[in-house]
Amino acid sequence: MMTEQQTEQGLNFLAFLEKLYGQFEPSDILHKMRMKAWDHFLELGLPARNNEVYRSIKLRKLYEHAYQAAHPIDIAADAVAAYILPECQQSVLVMVNGHYVPALSCTKALPERMAIATTTEAMRTYSGFLTSQWAKSLKEETDPLAAINRALHRDGLFLYLPPKTVVETPIQILNIVDTKTAPMFIMPRVQGFVGAQSQMDIISTQAVLSGSNYAVNMLVDVTVEDDAHVHYTQIATGCSEELWQFEAVRATLKRNSTLKTVAVTEGAASIRNDYRVALVGENAEVQLNGVWMLKGKNEAHFNILIDHQAPNCRSMQLFKGVLNDTSRSSFDGKILVRQLAQKTEAFQLNNNLLLSDHANADSKPNLEIFADDVKASHGATVGQLDAEQIFYMKTRGFSQTQAQNLLVYGYCEQVISLIKVPSVYQHMRQRVQQY
Repeated sequence: MMTEQQTEQGLNFLAFLEKLYGQFEPSDILHKMRMKAWDHFLELGLPARNNEVYRSIKLRKLYEHAYQAAHPIDIAADAVAAYILPECQQSVLVMVNGHYVPALSCTKALPERMAIATTTEAMRTYSGFLTSQWAKSLKEETDPLAAINRALHRDGLFLYLPPKTVVETPIQILNIVDTKTAPMFIMPRVQGFVGAQSQMDIISTQAVLSGSNYAVNMLVDVTVEDDAHVHYTQIATGCSEELWQFEAVRATLKRNSTLKTVAVTEGAASIRNDYRVALVGENAEVQLNGVWMLKGKNEAHFNILIDHQAPNCRSMQLFKGVLNDTSRSSFDGKILVRQLAQKTEAFQLNNNLLLSDHANADSKPNLEIFADDVKASHGATVGQLDAEQIFYMKTRGFSQTQAQNLLVYGYCEQVISLIKVPSVYQHMRQRVQQY
């Protein structure tokens, strides 16, 4: 199924991945799981533009890059301090080039019962349910890049929140990139288990110390047990225009659990967020929200599958895009309601605001329903700023730029306001106002 291998670029990129896979020793504690993930990747095939969910991404340009394996670099704590959020000074988990580094992290504000380790260390203690969860998740995986992460990641981050544990402070996952020695293919991995009646907020941010030519292929996989609640915020702003970033979010929601996400990005050469959320327990709820603000030639792409498997569950999606210059975006969203998922409520909306005649926004919302007692809707819009509103504001003393900025801010605020960390919310407000 290696359709992309017909091109020289695809062959070279596949050879690079094979080289990475060959560097793992059979003694590696994750070796069996890596083998299964690699075989699954080969079955799926390298992503190609004839693959429906990758049709908007210029994969040939990605495959042209000569990346090297990502490796951690010694970094002084002072160099990291500037990127730690004020609210997370004692609850920050630092990953350097995709490797979790406890020495740069601080967990003083986190519950003592909470387990935090590399995936390799976690395999020694939690091998039973880790192996079971990875096998189940891999079987359901349809994204080749997510399968690559499962096979090739090193020193990923493992989080286990025991039952009836509430994390009072937000947890920052700080992804540090330092590629001054060589362009790297970075593969961070976060594996989370949130126990029954527990709660935590996570915010993922990125900081580049050096280098601009790199790629990030990140996987976040979380299981949310009964009556547990997770809020996940993804911030990808100020990125290099040469960045290729892929983030897959995989979540399993059990009875009465909730997952709420907010994604904010200004795009790059290509940024792609891929979500697959399975609602397997009755009365589970997921809310996915996102906004992209693109300029120049930047791109952002969102692919979503919400899988309703149990009755009385709810899913809400709200994604907004603002595009200027020759930027491009795509939204592929699917809501699947299985036969047993009666009394489902599922809503999906993608709005796009074009500030340039040369910007392009593709949108493909989709419903697939096999139950007969369902409330569901989906929609998409593509439009421009209201000329009458701009004219009215100019008559009140605003310049063209000021009027446009205020209207864009009002358009984005519905999503920005969902960010729970005050310092990040204020920062994003300022960035939107200066768009």
